Parts: sequence; structure tokens; C-alpha cells
Amino acid sequence: MTRITAAQAAMVARQIELQLAQGNFAAADDILARCLAEVKSQRRELCDEYALPREVPLARLNLEPQILNALEYCEINTVGDLQGVTYEDLLSVPNLGQSRASEVRDSVRQLLRDFKTRSFEKAL
Repeated sequence: MTRITAAQAAMVARQIELQLAQGNFAAADDILARCLAEVKSQRRELCDEYALPREVPLARLNLEPQILNALEYCEINTVGDLQGVTYEDLLSVPNLGQSRASEVRDSVRQLLRDFKTRSFEKAL
């Protein structure tokens, strides 16, 4: 499964905007409905694929590519790989820094909250 890029999302948004500007509300609604169906399909696949939070790849947390590259350099690729890694450990990762370490910490915390409340399916 491939993740939608920011450029693809912007292109779809522009298509919807153009349809609305032209008064083609049904066409805009159709584009939106297809996007929603795709998101729901991907969400179901993710829920089946990642039964536990530790199995979730960090790439699924929508972190910046620079963050993912820095963590990958340290062989940290999944939420489970972060088990036992402290905030201070994250600060020592080259090219990560305080704000990016906080972003990783906050993203993982949110994922774990979502798993506990079973809103994981909705969050993806």
C-alpha cells in the first residue's frame, strides 16, 4: 500500500476546488467520495496489518523525512524499536534536535492513546 503524498493531496484538493468553482457540485462530491472510500480501505488494511502499536512503522506517523532518516540511521524503524529509548536518547540522535525529538515523542504517545481507546481505526 502506498501513502498519499502532500503533492497528491494538493492536486486532489485543487481538482475539487476547480469543480466547485465551475458549479460542478456532483463532480466535486464524486471526487471526495472516491477519496473517502480509498482512505477507509487503507485504514482497514492498516488495522489488519498492525495489530499491535509496536508493529507500526514510524513512517505511518507522518513524521518529516528528516526525522525518519535520522531514526533509520540509528536502526529505529518501528514504534517497537523505540521501546526503552528515552527522550534524552532521542536528543542524542544526530540531526534530530529538541523539537524533532518532541515530535517523535508526541506522535508515539498519540498512537498509543489511540490504540488504548481503540480509536486507532479512526486515526489511520
